[in-house]
Amino acid sequence: MLEIGADDYTAGVFFWISTGFGILLFAILSLFLNDLAEKLLNRFLKGKKNELPRSRIPNEEHVKIEEERQDALTKPCLSENKNAVIDIEWIREERQNAAKYQKQARIDLAIRYAQQEFALYASDDDLKQLGKNIIIYAEDINFEKIKPVKVKDLSNLDLYHFGWNIWNCFKVSRQDRAAHFLKLTFAGALKDVEENSIKTHLKDDEQKGLIKIMEDFTDF
Repeated sequence: MLEIGADDYTAGVFFWISTGFGILLFAILSLFLNDLAEKLLNRFLKGKKNELPRSRIPNEEHVKIEEERQDALTKPCLSENKNAVIDIEWIREERQNAAKYQKQARIDLAIRYAQQEFALYASDDDLKQLGKNIIIYAEDINFEKIKPVKVKDLSNLDLYHFGWNIWNCFKVSRQDRAAHFLKLTFAGALKDVEENSIKTHLKDDEQKGLIKIMEDFTDF
């Protein structure tokens, strides 16, 4: 009986010692694991916090790259549009200059033709004035600036033919303006002829007289 009681006592003591040791070990492990878990959690949160700006950097760089790409695509378009405008302006200016050159060439040709036709029938001053009158006619300037020119030994038919040739050279108006030009330029020779009559006889007897009808001034 005594041995049985001693064994029960020993077993009880061993049980409580084991239980206490287990509780102590559990408490130590709990503290250690809590501290470890807290450190891991803090490190994880810190890593996330540091990772957020980094994650934004690629996005910001991507946006910047995209903006630069859009600028690169837009600038050539703007440059092309600018060049197109410049080209159009250059073409327009070239065409205007060409038209002015052609017109001036026509004026020079008409003056040279008039000087040749009237060289024997008008003074030097009258030839110069005739050239000025031709410029007024070609440039569509007010006829008030036209001054009369004196000629000799030429018939009205010669003057009509000259008027038609000048009209044909420029074709800047109807023939009634050409008739008005003749009436003012050769005011003395045509003082008794109406402008309407001048207009209707501009091309009479084309190859008669001292001044002939010229269909094409390029032949001059």
